[in-house]
Amino acid sequence: MTRNTFIRLRNFVLLSLVQVLIFSQIHLFGYATAYIYIIFILKLPRHTTRNELLIWSFLFGLTVDIFCNTPGINAAAATVVGFVRNHVLAAFTQKGIADDFIPGARSLQWGRYIVYSLICTSIFFTVLFLLEMFTVTSPLMLLTGVLSSTLLTMLFVTVIEFFSHAR
Repeated sequence: MTRNTFIRLRNFVLLSLVQVLIFSQIHLFGYATAYIYIIFILKLPRHTTRNELLIWSFLFGLTVDIFCNTPGINAAAATVVGFVRNHVLAAFTQKGIADDFIPGARSLQWGRYIVYSLICTSIFFTVLFLLEMFTVTSPLMLLTGVLSSTLLTMLFVTVIEFFSHAR
């Protein structure tokens, strides 16, 4: 097992535990819930293949689904983000960028990293809430849930990135 694989497995376990034990228990104002495990998908290196992205994303979502007793909605939402992540990332990087490129505030600059993260996070929550509600009869409730959870998650993603960027 390579060092990178060990680091990914360690991060997977740590983020899963923090998500399931802490963040999945917090529901601000009945709408906003932070899903910080999405940072794992956002920070995978650029050379990560689509199949790897889909597998890691699905496993992360499935892990959260199992422990939070949600019927596959996290797995579906995370898999969609894994599917579109490389396309979104390509919009913020130049052609010919190194294979070991890891998206972050240092490599993308803060503004582009925030927008990249915001797009992926909003896609995640749109899919998550559409599947959770399974209706669009209440678009205001859907929009409130997506916006509040996206903003709360982005707050934590930004704080985590800031402290990892400060090292």
